[in-house]
Amino acid sequence: MVIKSIKLNNAHNTNIFRVLCESGEVLLHGDIIVKFKIGVGEVEDKVFAQAVSESNTLIASEKIMKYISNKLKTKQQIKDYLYKQGYHKETVNSAIEKLENYGLIDDKKYAISYMHSNPNYSKNKLKQKLIALGVKQEILNEILTDVNDSETCIKHAEKFLKNKEFNEKTKEKLIRHLASKGYGFDTIKSVLYSLNLDEF
Repeated sequence: MVIKSIKLNNAHNTNIFRVLCESGEVLLHGDIIVKFKIGVGEVEDKVFAQAVSESNTLIASEKIMKYISNKLKTKQQIKDYLYKQGYHKETVNSAIEKLENYGLIDDKKYAISYMHSNPNYSKNKLKQKLIALGVKQEILNEILTDVNDSETCIKHAEKFLKNKEFNEKTKEKLIRHLASKGYGFDTIKSVLYSLNLDEF
């Protein structure tokens, strides 16, 4: 493999270089160029291929760091982000594994944080939202055991009933409202009983 030129890719990022070789252009991270002693001239094909692979992982890892710097993300969200950036599956998995080992990607931590940020969600709604974000069922089974649907259901019921005249029609609307929030019939029935509304 013959390296024809090495130029800075972007004046705002001094770590990424555009490397022109026989097969075209590739981006290499500065740390990888130093590690593999990549320079203009002849480079072993095997060494160059390894350098490209490690560079892709490192660049992808840095993109992930920027992506998650303001807010936690699930592994699936990060995968989707990197695929949209044009990275291949091997690089995506390698970058994610690297940051998982540092504890920077953790779906359980994300799920717990999401649960605490949405204290008025029902267990079913939390489950639906988190599954859509790629959190696995076994994690949900572990963290959702302490969610008390009765407490949050009562809050929703009291909020819905505020300044309303209670009658059979209101009760029906309340039941539909609570069901739309993800509460099961048994929970709704229990809440109606606790609020002395079951007689209607």
